[in-house]
Amino acid sequence: MRIAPLSGLVAVVLTLVGFLLFGDTPGYDATGPQVRAFYEDHQGQTGASLYLLVLAAVFFVFFAAHLAHVVRDVPAAGGWLHRVVLGGGLLLALGFLAGSAFTLALVDLADEPTASGPALQALNALNEDFFIPFVGGMGIMLLGTGLATVRAAVSPLPRWLAWAAVVIGVLIFIPWAGFFAFMAAGLWVAVTSVLLARRPREGIPAEPVTAGHAGG
Repeated sequence: MRIAPLSGLVAVVLTLVGFLLFGDTPGYDATGPQVRAFYEDHQGQTGASLYLLVLAAVFFVFFAAHLAHVVRDVPAAGGWLHRVVLGGGLLLALGFLAGSAFTLALVDLADEPTASGPALQALNALNEDFFIPFVGGMGIMLLGTGLATVRAAVSPLPRWLAWAAVVIGVLIFIPWAGFFAFMAAGLWVAVTSVLLARRPREGIPAEPVTAGHAGG
C-alpha cells in the first residue's frame, strides 16, 4: 500500500495535537482537590485529547508494521531486527493506550463525590509519570531500525537518517535527555514516513505487450 508509510506522519500529527490539547495538567505532586478541579473543568478538552491519542496508537502500530517489513528486507538486518522494530512500535502503542485509560479514569472519578482526594492524588501521580512505556517503545523502534540500516550496502533509508535513528534511540534512554530525544523521534518518524512513501515501488509487473504492439 502506497499510503501505509504515511501512517507514521498521521500518528505524529495526532500525538502532537493530542498533547497540546491536554494543556497544563496537574503535576505529580498536585493535591486531590486540585486534580478534581482540573478534570471537572476540562472534561471535553481532555476527552478530545484521549480520542486523538488512541487513534495515534493505532496508526503507530500500522507504521511499525510497515517499518518492520522494510527492515526485514535489508540484507544486513540479521533476520531478527525487524521483530525489534515491531516490538518497539507495539510497546509505544500500548503505552499510549494505557496512559489514556489512566486519564479517562481521572475524568470519570473527578465527577464522583465518593472519590477521595488521596485516591485522585495517587492516580494522578501515576498518570503523570506513566511515560516510560511509550518513550521506551519509541527508542526501541528507532534503535532496531537504525542498527538494521546504518551499515547496509543497500538501505531503504539515507545514511544520515539511519545514524539519526541510532543516536536518538540511545538518547531516549538517557535521563534528562529522553524528553528532547522523544520529540526528535517524532520528527524522525515524520521524515521517515514521507521518504518511505516516496520510494519507488518494487516488483510491479511490466505492462503486457499486446498483439498489435508485438507485431509492429
